[in-house]
Amino acid sequence: MQNLKLIVEYDGTGYHGWQVQPGLPTIQGVLQEAVKRISGEEVSITSAGRTDAGVHALGQVANFCTRKEFTPDRWQRALNGLLPPDIAVCRVEQASTDFEARRSARDKTYRYTILNAPHPSALERHWLLHIPEPLDLASMAEAAATLIGEHDFSTFRAANAESPNAIRHIYEARFVAEGSRLQFIVTGNGFLKHMIRIMVGTLLDVGRGRLTPEHFRQILDSKDRRRAGKTAPPHGLCLMHVRY
Repeated sequence: MQNLKLIVEYDGTGYHGWQVQPGLPTIQGVLQEAVKRISGEEVSITSAGRTDAGVHALGQVANFCTRKEFTPDRWQRALNGLLPPDIAVCRVEQASTDFEARRSARDKTYRYTILNAPHPSALERHWLLHIPEPLDLASMAEAAATLIGEHDFSTFRAANAESPNAIRHIYEARFVAEGSRLQFIVTGNGFLKHMIRIMVGTLLDVGRGRLTPEHFRQILDSKDRRRAGKTAPPHGLCLMHVRY
């Protein structure tokens, strides 16, 4: 029995998220079906993060155990030969028996991309959020900096989030401007359901002048979801990297 670690890239546009859902296309479901076709095994593939419907990944990490004695390179070729073009296995490694993609992760980095321009992008419409009105990037960056550290992030969690503990540690929360594109980069030891998307929605309210950075800090401290902004759409979000 070998424990295989996968680095997976995917365009989440056509999927209902990572986790298997009966009757719906999911990343986990497609990968598990590919493994079954290769080895005949019914496996459960664990991911570092259960991305939502429409969310993408460039560096998702997953693992599964198999009795099929293929080398990692052969597993990679076999999987990519069966997977649709919007899912790719970038690397396969043999992991230790105690490695588990979710539990073993130290932190994860996500990127949310905003196109701040008068016109939308036809080619990248599934990978970024178009905001036509001007945004105050300096105020957004100041507000984002208040997220760094250990906080109770109840303000920025979905109403139906399952985790009983809302305390997370954010190591990085910053904006990178590349022409008309704004990238919100956030790294943390864990994220609540919709947490990044709610943070982005509230930071956009800062950028539009509806909130000040001080108001943003007060909203974080309030632990009240009703005071935060709207949940930003999923298609601007991408899981970039998982560190172990």
